[in-house]
Amino acid sequence: MNSKMETWKHQIENGERCRAVVPSPEGSASEDRRTPRHPHRFSPFPRRLLFMDVVRFPYLSSKNPLLSLKIPYPIDSIANLNISDPDTPNPRVSFSLIESTLYYLQPLRQTPDSKEALLVKLEEPKPGKVRLMDTLSRRAIKHLPKNFPKVLNTLDFRVREVGKTYGLRFFDVRGKPITRFEFKSILITKLIIFSKGDEYGLMMIHFRGGLALWRLGEKKWSLIDDGAEKSHFDDVIYYKGRFYAIDYKGRIVVIDADSLKATELASPVHGSRGNHRHFVESFGELFLVDKYVVTFCNNYSDIVSVVPDYPVHFEVFKFIEEEQKWDWVSGIGDRVLFVDDDRTFSLSSTDFPGFKGNCVYFTEYFFCEEDDDRPGFDAGIFDLEQRIARPLSAFPGYSKIFWPPPAWLRPQRS
Repeated sequence: MNSKMETWKHQIENGERCRAVVPSPEGSASEDRRTPRHPHRFSPFPRRLLFMDVVRFPYLSSKNPLLSLKIPYPIDSIANLNISDPDTPNPRVSFSLIESTLYYLQPLRQTPDSKEALLVKLEEPKPGKVRLMDTLSRRAIKHLPKNFPKVLNTLDFRVREVGKTYGLRFFDVRGKPITRFEFKSILITKLIIFSKGDEYGLMMIHFRGGLALWRLGEKKWSLIDDGAEKSHFDDVIYYKGRFYAIDYKGRIVVIDADSLKATELASPVHGSRGNHRHFVESFGELFLVDKYVVTFCNNYSDIVSVVPDYPVHFEVFKFIEEEQKWDWVSGIGDRVLFVDDDRTFSLSSTDFPGFKGNCVYFTEYFFCEEDDDRPGFDAGIFDLEQRIARPLSAFPGYSKIFWPPPAWLRPQRS
């Protein structure tokens, strides 16, 4: 067995306690000449051995099923700190960092050209508890199918960690969770974790659309002054030691991580017409994915309908760092770009069989299906060659990587 394979064991019935050692991934992707390579940077924290105490948990098929899990990441040190809300400095709140991890599973025995794989996402909403999530959104899977295994043992599969995403849960001074209805100003639309040397912290797009930064050891958020009278940012990313943020008009601001000085990028994104914009780092290069809904308007510029067949369109731009400009690209080779509200990431379809290369994977309510309690129920694929977006279900050869659970997920015991 590959010595670099992660060993992770989730047992999800009551009664038995076990322990597993989980090495972090290190250079798991194979080499590919068609795509530039760099080590995955999805997690900013040092590679280390992680120990999990796993307890079987009853009622897996109940609403938001949980199982017990403990992973002592370095990020534990920034949980439950009293810091001020970034938008209204008077209230005092504390927060806990919630981590989700994407895993790519394959059967141990398969042919070289096999595309059998499953992408799963696990979230840790509170210490010692994890749940199965929709792979492309923040939704928890409420009911697992009867054929879903009661034990997932990575010794039975080829396992690679694809990446991580983070969210915040807020509490008042009494330790009571704060809901979105009670304290809207602490809602965040995007949260990223960054590290620079020994320093790490958080950057968010907060409720009013502005940017706020917090570093480990600080007691309050630093609001970013981007020079605009009123900002409403769509996305932010940490790339090569600087933050890049784009607003709803397509204006891009670059923020120095040390001084927090914001500078507007001189070269705008020509051809950007999107309703939503997302940054994606792909093998050391920075891309901008421009998403917009194709609509029909009346004489008063009111939207009256969307194009019924293929209502979503994408354009992709590549950042030319030497010239500080964005170039439109017609294709991205074997790359696969993923964009959603939680995070963006990129894979190689050569390294990760089961995905369709030269495509953008996304979520869109236009594509929602009746069975909404499964991963990928509202997902779509935009093919950059055909310039068409379709629901994930229209690609049966590629939808299986999300759902349903394959037969090999339940290995036969001798």
